[in-house]
Amino acid sequence: MTVTTESRGAARMIVWDRQARRNAWDLETMTAIADAIEAAAADADVRCVALRGAGEHFSAGDDLQSAIEADSAAWAATIEGFQRMTRVVLAAPVPVIAVVDGVCVGGALEFAASCDLRLCTDRMRLLTPEIGIGLVASNAGTILLPEVLGETAARELLLGGEERDAAWALEHGFPTEVVASSHLDARIDHWTDVFARRSRAAVAATKSMLNERFGVLLEEAMARETYHCVRLFDEPDARAALAAFAQRSR
Repeated sequence: MTVTTESRGAARMIVWDRQARRNAWDLETMTAIADAIEAAAADADVRCVALRGAGEHFSAGDDLQSAIEADSAAWAATIEGFQRMTRVVLAAPVPVIAVVDGVCVGGALEFAASCDLRLCTDRMRLLTPEIGIGLVASNAGTILLPEVLGETAARELLLGGEERDAAWALEHGFPTEVVASSHLDARIDHWTDVFARRSRAAVAATKSMLNERFGVLLEEAMARETYHCVRLFDEPDARAALAAFAQRSR
């Protein structure tokens, strides 16, 4: 996996590339993404940060191959890697845009919910598979997905674990916009121009107030998620699911 950063006018574009595995993340990749977001947000000339996966997919979420090889300590570090990504997005004084094409799975979906805008394509596919492999959501998804989607749709997604398409996502308010993949770059440029013409200080204050209305709920949600993700990792359901994945991958 490679993570690259480029300037795009007043925007900073961060791209991860592991297309052979649908851009699944390991801890090293998540650390690089979080570091890049922090660096971009600290630059006074940057007015927004755009995040996307290379090629046709946003991210398949956690790299299960890494999970198979992890012990409990390594798995706990991986979950903290997921949580840190959301923390740096929430702390960034500029809007963070998730550019979602193709699959957006598990922790990647929950991470996208923590972003300020979601520019999505009509071939987007959402899935929270954690429940099917004996695990739970991360990235404050247990707070932010109900906030973004509404309580009923969030419970459908998180408890049912079934794939949902762009029409479902649009119906329940997940995307800021849904466009053809060929129009994504133009929409990124549009929003970059919007934020370039706004007061950076006022945008930062407004974003801070929007996030602060949650009080301690976001950190408490992430603490619960981390606890259950780590606890369940060594339980029979998760071990069996990971073993089955290992067999399929051979």
